[in-house]
Amino acid sequence: MIKNMIWATVLTVAVISSPAMAEVQGESFDILGSFMDKTKKEIDTNSVLKDNKAEAERYREKIIKGWWEFMQGKSGAKPGEYCMATFLQAKRKLQEGSNDGMKDGMAVMLSGPGGNYHGALLGFSPIGDEHRFPEYQKGKPIMVTLRQGNLKPVTLNAIYMTIGKTSRPMILFAVPNIEALMAGMKDDWSFEVIYQEQSIADITWHSGLKAREELEKCIADEPFDNKSHVFDGLK
Repeated sequence: MIKNMIWATVLTVAVISSPAMAEVQGESFDILGSFMDKTKKEIDTNSVLKDNKAEAERYREKIIKGWWEFMQGKSGAKPGEYCMATFLQAKRKLQEGSNDGMKDGMAVMLSGPGGNYHGALLGFSPIGDEHRFPEYQKGKPIMVTLRQGNLKPVTLNAIYMTIGKTSRPMILFAVPNIEALMAGMKDDWSFEVIYQEQSIADITWHSGLKAREELEKCIADEPFDNKSHVFDGLK
């Protein structure tokens, strides 16, 4: 109950935190876009690992099961800065006469402070072209309704951004600090983002407490365990 109250309070504060919203449009997001452009972290469900069937099938099953990735969201970031945890999940797409695919892929991202931005961020982005958000003016506030777990839905401002070479859209909520964001993390937790009465993001994560531990390591400048920093529940 206390954790639920913390999580609700965190995102209620984000509604009225206009200075934080202004900072969100600055340095940290240009950096995030550049980072996504220069790595293979960006997900493209139509082309990933085409040259290796076994790896492609393994990758598909991970995403369908739901998995976490962790990184610092800027090349050359200072210790403890730009710590990011991203949970990715999609539904199975049955394809007659060929390998199964994925559909309705979605990612939820939690990010800590870096550079001039001292708050934290909660973001949502599709991971496939077939489930893109409606087009909106980049870097501008957008009014959406956010449903979380068993909490009462709240309508609040978010920021609409595009990232990466494919200009994939992202909806971002500013949070006062990473500690408050992590305090509200539960092991299993669902999210839905609604824009103009249309559901544009719907995702449920698992292993949220493990993800919080990894974020805490990054913030404390402790190295990730390469054998466990990406986990998905698969044996």
